[in-house]
Amino acid sequence: RSPPPSSPPLSPSLFRPVLRTVKLHCTNHTTQTAVANRTARYLAFFHGAEVEVFNVGDKRRRAKGYMKGEEYDFRNRKNMDQRMKYSYDTLQDMKDFLKQKNGRIGIFDANNVTRDRRKWILQELQDLDGRAQVIFVELVNKRAMIYQAEMAEDDVKSASKPRDSVEDYKKRVAHYMDFYEPLASGGRLDDPEQQYAYIKCIENGTQIILNKIKGYMPGRITQFITNCCHVHWMTQKKLYFSRHGQSEYNAAGRIGGDSDLTEMGERYALALKEFAEERICVDSETRKAIPARLWTSTLKRTVRTARHISTSVIQRDNGEPWIQMKARHWSNLDEIYAGACDGLTYAEIKERYAKEAAARKKNKLAYRYPRGESYLDVIQRLEPIIQEIERHRESLLIVGHQGILRMIYAFYKGIDREQAPHQTLELNHVIELNPHAYRTNEKIYNLLPYEEAGDDGQKQH
Repeated sequence: RSPPPSSPPLSPSLFRPVLRTVKLHCTNHTTQTAVANRTARYLAFFHGAEVEVFNVGDKRRRAKGYMKGEEYDFRNRKNMDQRMKYSYDTLQDMKDFLKQKNGRIGIFDANNVTRDRRKWILQELQDLDGRAQVIFVELVNKRAMIYQAEMAEDDVKSASKPRDSVEDYKKRVAHYMDFYEPLASGGRLDDPEQQYAYIKCIENGTQIILNKIKGYMPGRITQFITNCCHVHWMTQKKLYFSRHGQSEYNAAGRIGGDSDLTEMGERYALALKEFAEERICVDSETRKAIPARLWTSTLKRTVRTARHISTSVIQRDNGEPWIQMKARHWSNLDEIYAGACDGLTYAEIKERYAKEAAARKKNKLAYRYPRGESYLDVIQRLEPIIQEIERHRESLLIVGHQGILRMIYAFYKGIDREQAPHQTLELNHVIELNPHAYRTNEKIYNLLPYEEAGDDGQKQH
């Protein structure tokens, strides 16, 4: 087929759930990439989908390197032809990926801001023999907020000055806006784009418009995108993960149960209170109180670890009152249930249930304890939790359990779910995650640096 017409891109992303393909598009490229990458991780981690993001900007960076803002002028035919070639080649890569195996999901992360471009994409997908279901996703914001931390690292490094990358990006956005045609903007029922399946998220999700969204997987994709469509704008939102303080079962090397904290666990609970009130609930630069959330499981050791963190009423920027760190207890966050092995040490499990111990060692992700749970079961009950995390815009502290936090941590770090059960989260530590479009920054804080929690029996298990 011929290369795409020389018209500006918005952001299409193409999915192929189970037997079909779904596709996205947005207006702000960085927002689009953040949503595309986050959605890909969600589909792979929580639905086991074979999914890949095909980013036109990445292909351009590999082939050409940095492009200045004026090179995005759509009136420059030479530059437009070159950019369209990157789009064409990337779309072909995605089509090859989708054709290789049924049930794959491809996300075409590129800009498609005109009707001609969107029509061209649909034409290109016709040779998938009708197996592709296309969903356009348009993220619309009146303000263009550009954060260098959200930009592709190669673009920032390649610019002559870090500031140049931001200024060039502003010029790029201005060129796009000169040619931008909103999706289904004709205002008529007979507008051809009214036949497209699409999601419009306006002003960070304050208004959502859905059109012709049908089926289970498109429904899950829609819910996730409408929850996470504001991710680029939430620069202050951070996630904090903490295991409960040392429990009596930790000290004895036993798994599961609902035991209370040890004396060390209580000291950690007090240290966590200070950390939360001084770091999570306060802007590090202005020292002004900022809204934050607190979640725990329903089990005693997490509830008691978080009980010292004070709640207070503060005012949000819009003047509304906010109850700071009001604890919410989720059964979805309860530790993986060990069934018949609950309350045993790993040595006792190996002695009493040798075959079970061997099976768990062979496939930790899929192994299910007798009359208990597997990590795949945990993933199922954590899916609503992730939807809620994405929906909220405040920083969040989760006081939880190693088995549960392993999975949430792995999702946000982009770790395959097969490797997720092997992650280690130490007692007495807090992990801070700051997700961006291209990466997730991480910091780890030891709140009891002069105390050793010892082996809780889980480090090698």
